[in-house]
Amino acid sequence: MRVRITPWTAAAPPSAGGRDVKWAEGLRGIASLLVVTSHLTRAFAPTLLAPAEDESQLGSIFHLPFLRLPAQGPPWVALFFLLTGYVNAMKPMKQARNGSIGPALAGLSSSTLRRTGRLVLPTTVATLASWFIAQMGGYRIGKTCDAAWIRDTSPIRLPGIIWPIQSLVNNCFTTWSSGSNVYDPIQWTLPFLLKGSMLVYLTLLATVRTQARYRMLVFVGLYFFSWAGRDPMTGMNIYLGALLAELSTDITSSTKPNHNPVSRLLPCILLVIGLHLSGYPEKNPEWTSWSENLARIGHWIFPRGAEYWRFWPTIGAQLVTVAVLLSPAFQKFLSLPSLIWLGSLSFPLYLIHGPLIRSFLSWMLFGWRRPVYYYTKKSDGSVDQTWERIPFPDNWVFALVLPIFFIILLSLAHLWNIIIDPWCAWATRRVEEVMYGNELYLGDKDGRTRSNSVLGEHSRNSGVANTV
Repeated sequence: MRVRITPWTAAAPPSAGGRDVKWAEGLRGIASLLVVTSHLTRAFAPTLLAPAEDESQLGSIFHLPFLRLPAQGPPWVALFFLLTGYVNAMKPMKQARNGSIGPALAGLSSSTLRRTGRLVLPTTVATLASWFIAQMGGYRIGKTCDAAWIRDTSPIRLPGIIWPIQSLVNNCFTTWSSGSNVYDPIQWTLPFLLKGSMLVYLTLLATVRTQARYRMLVFVGLYFFSWAGRDPMTGMNIYLGALLAELSTDITSSTKPNHNPVSRLLPCILLVIGLHLSGYPEKNPEWTSWSENLARIGHWIFPRGAEYWRFWPTIGAQLVTVAVLLSPAFQKFLSLPSLIWLGSLSFPLYLIHGPLIRSFLSWMLFGWRRPVYYYTKKSDGSVDQTWERIPFPDNWVFALVLPIFFIILLSLAHLWNIIIDPWCAWATRRVEEVMYGNELYLGDKDGRTRSNSVLGEHSRNSGVANTV
């Protein structure tokens, strides 16, 4: 029987190698919602990408540190990668520590194939849906509205039959070959996520027979290698996630209250510092003193040519994760059933929200407004080019429409988990049956661990789905 986690039902106690990681799903759920708000910011309030409105250092309160976090995108994407490394590495590491080398290798083999299918299939379905919306004219309003991000990322309707089909097939391929997809440009992160998973599996394959302390040393070395190679998004997060999975085995878990003021205060300090660094602006850090100071520090500690707006939010997300690992109180909060349910929707939320913003939300905000026509003139005074733009509605319209948008988004993501996700899991399992000769029970000491988990080592029934 398939168990579904909703905000109104308690989650089954999950475990990853004997450890409770429900908090990882809750943290992923929060990150997925903040990715949505970051793209809404790009569409409707792009000035929040800078720390102020202009060089005068003036701006709204949402430009300030901490309050600007919903406008940030890089730290929440970094959390996806970090949690991917953490969850994917946990079970093989436990098996390696227990001396179950054979089951660990078998599990890594099946996880590599399964991870590919559980990323590629849903992404292809999402691309097909966006392509259909484009061919039906669903992005017409988005293509002419005043929101530059929506306008620039809305695909056009292609004429004929052959050309649209060729475009669909080509974009399904280029999503994974180059990170380019005109039907949903935000899928650019997915090939890096797949690459990150393979990096974890490859490193574990090479170190599964080593002692734990040397395996941790390897991950530390790879972390700083990624640092030097200016790879904050994939390498630094993936390797740190795997390192934290190893370290979490050595962290003593206790249900008794901890009265040590230092150990109770340290996670709070790390959380505050992490959230502060996560707010490092994408543009014009020199406009405010707090971001300019971080840029100056970055000049000394980051490799030459590094993108500070990627490094600082990545370090911030990492400090937030460490703070959660060290705090039972933070873990308890992130293990709330509603947050676990939200985390189970993280991948469909990521795949759905872009097309929904460019179609449904654009129609609700701009579809009822008259367009404004613009034109340019040639030197002789004749009209050269003409175009139309639909202006932004009043603020009260946003206040009315955005809650409806989020309700629709969450509902569609939940339906995705009911309809699309089981089909993708079935298709991936069928491929496993063919390639493994119907051997579906791999990995544990008794050889009876089911291999139909969702995007990793953990079954969705346990409440921890290894998704984006």
